Amino acid sequence: MAAHCYSIRPADPAAHLFEVRLTVARPDAAGQQFAMAAWIPGSYMVRDYARHVVAARAESDGRDVELVKEDKSRWRAAPVDRELTLVLEVYAHDESVRGAHLDTTHAFFNGTCVFPAVVGQEDAACELDILPPEKPVGRNWRVATAMARSGAEQYRFGRYLATNYDELIDHPVEIGELTIGEFEANGVPHAIAIRGNTRVDMGRLVHDLQSICEQHMSLLGVPADLDRYVFLLNAPGAGYGGLEHRWSSANICARDHLPARGDEGVSDEYRTLLGLLSHEYFHLWNVKRM
Repeated sequence: MAAHCYSIRPADPAAHLFEVRLTVARPDAAGQQFAMAAWIPGSYMVRDYARHVVAARAESDGRDVELVKEDKSRWRAAPVDRELTLVLEVYAHDESVRGAHLDTTHAFFNGTCVFPAVVGQEDAACELDILPPEKPVGRNWRVATAMARSGAEQYRFGRYLATNYDELIDHPVEIGELTIGEFEANGVPHAIAIRGNTRVDMGRLVHDLQSICEQHMSLLGVPADLDRYVFLLNAPGAGYGGLEHRWSSANICARDHLPARGDEGVSDEYRTLLGLLSHEYFHLWNVKRM
């Protein structure tokens, strides 16, 4: 089965609009159906992500193709005998760990919020091209995700690869001016990417995270398919929460809860943050693999 080709571009950061394109090499001869997720794994509540799609159209060989919305989260394109491309405009103004958010300072998305499934072909590989916004926005932006790179340089825009649709939507992506720390736990590369204006003591944070991750592995073993893990962390003025994924987690904390250079001791706030990151890491085993 040919890979599905997705792309996502911050089309209008000031208006919080992503452009998402999906090209299907062999669409259903009876008319290809597309579907947006209604909920996100790890947060078991109906959220109807399709409600954030503000425009949808289809094309093939440079010509418009009729696209009908069949219900609140599904569209069907008229039959074509060649490649079919679906183009969506998605409004992204949800800064929670389960949403998507775009403005002139950063971009964040969960795949459930922005990527439609090709109904009947969900097992096909998915190529994703993460594109930069138009300058001057995004001049110093970097890309953090645990998704496998397929031509993209580390922490850069470019092509990524997921083995199927389920994996595609299980890799949150943070894009912006990021503070990144890296370490290994039992030989497995790990990273933490922080968005927000912080004075974080990255050396201390990485040391403590390494100890936590290695302790989990000593109790539960190293997952056979874990080749890299990424903590995504948004650090605004206030906030708290996290959401687990199979190779990463999306987290939020108040920036003052991060350890700053020169801090002594372990504050209650920093201990709470480490507890949050440890909790999300534990989901590597409990729920995501068990």
